[in-house]
Amino acid sequence: MLERPFVHTETLRLADLHSAAIFYTPLDARFDRLTRLAQKALAVPVAAIALAHQGKLWFKSVQGWNVHELELGATFCGRTLAGGQPVIVEDTRLDSELARHPLVEGPPRFRFYAGFPIRDRTGVVVGTFAVYDRVPRQVTPVEVQALRDLADIAQREFLTAELCDAQAQIVAKLDLARRSAMIDALTRVWNRRAAEELLGHALEQAEREDSTLAVVMLDVDRFKAINDGAGHQVGDQVLRKVASMLVDNVREGDAVCRYGGDEFLLILARTSQAEAERVTARIHQRVGEFPLKTRNGSVTVAVSTGIALRTPGRIIGGEALIELADQALYRNKQARNARTQVSITA
Repeated sequence: MLERPFVHTETLRLADLHSAAIFYTPLDARFDRLTRLAQKALAVPVAAIALAHQGKLWFKSVQGWNVHELELGATFCGRTLAGGQPVIVEDTRLDSELARHPLVEGPPRFRFYAGFPIRDRTGVVVGTFAVYDRVPRQVTPVEVQALRDLADIAQREFLTAELCDAQAQIVAKLDLARRSAMIDALTRVWNRRAAEELLGHALEQAEREDSTLAVVMLDVDRFKAINDGAGHQVGDQVLRKVASMLVDNVREGDAVCRYGGDEFLLILARTSQAEAERVTARIHQRVGEFPLKTRNGSVTVAVSTGIALRTPGRIIGGEALIELADQALYRNKQARNARTQVSITA
């Protein structure tokens, strides 16, 4: 492990105190949009939003790099965190602190880094908005301003970010370790355990309000063939892509969960059947728009869905609602139709 002479202990302690509430939460479309914009605006392979906690850097959003969490000393961001100012390294090989860094000497062999601080509402630096390249490069004033603007937007999103009622309850009542255990390690959405708890809260809320609630079961078409033909690494890429597409295309506040294998569960509170069908139709369209590029060529991905609706005045348990959604999914797959046609109302 490298020494960290530029990481100020008190700075990290304060960051620990103020970042805990936004740690170990699932993928959020707002932040993924910003990292994708940075990736495109600067034509860089990697863009990330990361938060510091207990000597680690946890990635809230990252494009182009399959990483969720790193020891802080194994990253480039300590200088940005400690100094509270933008740090731009045009060639890491020429930087005295980074020249022999593991991320420079070994994969992914980064040669360029630009990091901008993200602060909490008290002004403490809790994270970074950063871009990376595998070749040295110079940045123009226009590019620097673009990154500064994106970092400012990310900071405002953290200050105003609110999850839906059921998700907020989970985040509020669990410590970091237990919260982390409810996030799927591969896709970074809620896992099955969290799905069951979220659905329970959502049903309680629906009963109190006497409102509708939609549950959508979704799986990846021909996933076994993808795994067998292209390999499990490609299969994992497919699952990550589908999870990201789901997060991007549900409504704000809807919960996305990996239910098991290639199955996902969506919980849509306060929604009509028509709105649930619009959400799933959008998902079908968007998932298939961008074939997944792999070393073995492109993989076209499609999904199947089934909807179950809890209607006002009806009492139904979570397991029963999921079973109805699963039945709708099965009927749609049997019909060999890429669009949802069967919805079951409880």
